[in-house]
Amino acid sequence: VFNGSVYWMFRDAEKGLHKTPGPTRDETYKIHPGFDFSWVVPVNKRFGFTVSAGYTSQYTMQDFFANTWRGAGNATTVAANAFNGYPATTPDRPYLSNFSVRDGTKVTTRSSVGATLDYKLTRNDRLAFSFQYAFFDAYFNNRSLAFNTNRVNPGDFSPTLTNGTAGFGTITVGNGARQKAGTTYMPSLRYFHEGRFWKIDAGIGHSHASNHYRDIDKGFFNGASTQRSNVTVAFDDIFYLRPRVIKVTDGTTGAPVDPYSLSTYALTSSSSDTWESADVQRSAFGNIRRDFMVREVPLSLKAGFNVRNSIRDIRGGSSPYVYVGRDGIPYTTNVANSDDNAGFVLDPIFSQRYGPWGFPKIQYPSNYQLWEHYKANPSYFTVDQNAVYRNAVGRSKLADEIISAGYLRFDTAFFSRRLKFVGGVRAEQTNIRAEGALTDPTGNYQRDAQGNVIPRRDANGNILFTGTGVNRVPLPAIIEQTTLPNPNGTCTISNALAVSRLTYFDRGQHVNKEYLRWFPSLNASYDLRENLILRGAVYTSIGRPDFGQYAGGLTLPDTELPPNTGNNRISVANAGIKPWSANSSRIRLEYYTQGVGQISLGVFRRDFKNFFANITLPTASTEFLALYDLDPETYGEFPVATNYNLKTRVRMEGVEFDYKQSLGFLAPWLRGVQTFANVSTLRTSGEATANFAGFTPRTYNWGVSLSRPKYTLRANWNYKGRARQGQLTGASVEPGTFDWRSKRLYIDLSAEYFFYKRIAVFGSMRNLNDATEDIERYGPNTPAHAQFRQREDFGSLWTFGLKGTF
Repeated sequence: VFNGSVYWMFRDAEKGLHKTPGPTRDETYKIHPGFDFSWVVPVNKRFGFTVSAGYTSQYTMQDFFANTWRGAGNATTVAANAFNGYPATTPDRPYLSNFSVRDGTKVTTRSSVGATLDYKLTRNDRLAFSFQYAFFDAYFNNRSLAFNTNRVNPGDFSPTLTNGTAGFGTITVGNGARQKAGTTYMPSLRYFHEGRFWKIDAGIGHSHASNHYRDIDKGFFNGASTQRSNVTVAFDDIFYLRPRVIKVTDGTTGAPVDPYSLSTYALTSSSSDTWESADVQRSAFGNIRRDFMVREVPLSLKAGFNVRNSIRDIRGGSSPYVYVGRDGIPYTTNVANSDDNAGFVLDPIFSQRYGPWGFPKIQYPSNYQLWEHYKANPSYFTVDQNAVYRNAVGRSKLADEIISAGYLRFDTAFFSRRLKFVGGVRAEQTNIRAEGALTDPTGNYQRDAQGNVIPRRDANGNILFTGTGVNRVPLPAIIEQTTLPNPNGTCTISNALAVSRLTYFDRGQHVNKEYLRWFPSLNASYDLRENLILRGAVYTSIGRPDFGQYAGGLTLPDTELPPNTGNNRISVANAGIKPWSANSSRIRLEYYTQGVGQISLGVFRRDFKNFFANITLPTASTEFLALYDLDPETYGEFPVATNYNLKTRVRMEGVEFDYKQSLGFLAPWLRGVQTFANVSTLRTSGEATANFAGFTPRTYNWGVSLSRPKYTLRANWNYKGRARQGQLTGASVEPGTFDWRSKRLYIDLSAEYFFYKRIAVFGSMRNLNDATEDIERYGPNTPAHAQFRQREDFGSLWTFGLKGTF
């Protein structure tokens, strides 16, 4: 059997057949072809194989804008009557201080190929070998424009306008471009035995996935930033989405400034940001089952094991390039007569696009031209090599996790199989080895033969004690770069890179952790009637800490200074933290209607414990220090900033309703019509409910389909209710202020028509109504006009094509 399809994909905002600007340097097509196929071939009674492959290329818009309302989730900076920042305000009187807009573009290409080989060894035994390979490539380029008042005078704002203080505003235009590519390959081998008494399956598998973020080696900078300072920014005619009027004038002359012209701006910086990661997954498993009949009671026993090894290796870093131009001086305020004027790196292609959300054409810098400018004039840029080194060390992480599990399970039934039980217990042993960055400030001290730090002395031989820790003698490697002590006895290290190399170590943190967990479970069902079933279950689950918990880095204190909870302490994520756990119970009633139909109602309760929280302990225990191979004699008296397991519990309760029905039994003309609906509601309670930031308390899905021999039509609706995100705090931000993900309704349509017995045309429209991703930010007394935070628009995805079966 051969199944295949060819199709075209595009976004509703870019339906033209001609090339248009974005996302790359040149104009590109936004409608892309794709295909997929699978071929199943039974060669003979013992051997068969399958082959599959696919290719897609998809353009995606990522338009975005954001408002910053002071006093409505964003903190103020000075007193209400002060003139040197953002003055304090009351919750009912927030004001808009910043606005930014982004024209985002992305193209994503995916290709895959796979094959399976099945061989029947005997009547009851079979081997299956599978190999899958996938390649992913994406190019992003997000251009943005930001208006910042930076300072507002007291009272110079209202719900519909904000006047920034003259000369303190800035406007910025920037790009963020990168290529993301990765490959994944997965071979696996499985064995199956289907005997009269025993059923066995076992297998081994391997998966390797790589992920690469690139920029300058592909011919462009990751980031390009331009800025115009000494301007006055004013917002007017503000409505709930954004200001309709934005005015920018020169802070000295008051002359209008065109924020959409690149010649208005000075080039300030660029950057490169690379990321290289590899994920390896290895697995081995085996299961064996035996069925019995004990006094006419069916009983099945099953046992098995599973071993999974996950390895994650990440390296990379970011390099900041400060633009100083021909004169070697960074941009100040004179744009027109400066050699830093950004007009020479204008992107002539993308700047022809009209901006999103009603903005006119905006001129942007070209990341490609800027990289070529750097190659021709490297002296026009300065690079902070210390930042390059520290960024690389901070990103470098390794984690190696092995989870070894074994289980026992039973299946049985009573009362003519009306009452069924499935239960058992699973044990999981977890072993983790991880490496991350290590910060040790004592690495910059010179020591004597016994390892003692050599102090700095004055001309009379007296030790210079200042309490700052910088009066110690630095290592010879940087003595030439060190100034002499100043009158208060301190000295200043000018070679920051040399200091970092002595105090900040790549994968110097080493963590080893293991823990054992048991997971009992019991599931039951009872056939109340032939078409009415009652189900129940109790079970245990856990949420493991992510690899960053173990490879996030370790900062040691300066052991030559007294312990201090503020800045001279151990800082590290707690490798000994327990995974959070949950005990769950659920009940579900299922009713099967006439024809093809089902109605079910379920409730569940889940009690969580051991969520994570931050804490600073006065001293670290010997057991805690042992997790990082730290000497208690040296570090036992120092405070430790880490995280721990909360003792309080959180309860989540929910109700689920599902309905599915074929309507052909009602009337002949409804033959082939099927409807469905499901509802999910959740509620949390307890002191640690902040750990559930982002969960959706209300989700509704419904739809209808019509199937005929020649065609099929489907319509689906998905509604997600408002979801609370993280809590916000700060000056002028009232208690109870949160980010909220707004409610959303997605509508999907699809259809297919067989114009020939084996060939059909098909089409689909995902997110037909162009629902956007919105975030609101407000507290109990935030007025409606200041609640909207940001909006992101991905548009509607349309697909049309041909498919066939042969």
